[in-house]
Amino acid sequence: MTAPDIIHASLTVTRDYDFPPERVFAAWASAQAKRQWFGADSDGFEIEEYKLDFRPGGAERCHGRKPGGGTFTNDGVYHYIIENEKIVFTYYMTIDGAPYSVSMTIIELKPHGTGTRLTLTEDNAFLTGVDENAGRTEGWGWGLGRLDDALKEERLS
Repeated sequence: MTAPDIIHASLTVTRDYDFPPERVFAAWASAQAKRQWFGADSDGFEIEEYKLDFRPGGAERCHGRKPGGGTFTNDGVYHYIIENEKIVFTYYMTIDGAPYSVSMTIIELKPHGTGTRLTLTEDNAFLTGVDENAGRTEGWGWGLGRLDDALKEERLS
């Protein structure tokens, strides 16, 4: 049996928030806050485990069930953090127990008017032989929209 090709793809997503960098950063740094927008049970996803140790060398785990059945895992490691400015992490995903992707993500937060411009840049290695970059870009857009909603609703601790 031959292993599938590894597909490399990059993406960039930019989002403006009406909140200062400190507030946007805090939504990434707090396990309780991030669980509300990133690891939340929503749109048919059921989260079975969520943990966050937000520090260089710290880990993040999000495991659960996908809409319509099947499982997913997302295991990450934080490598570089500059408070209120930058976050660099890597993560490994599986779908139904099979390797899916390995990614390196850079989050940059910059003042923009009275708010924040977040730029997310990601390099992906899709291990399935299928280019899933459009779906990953859409997924980050959805997640960053959930972050915006949570900030606006003042739900984040």
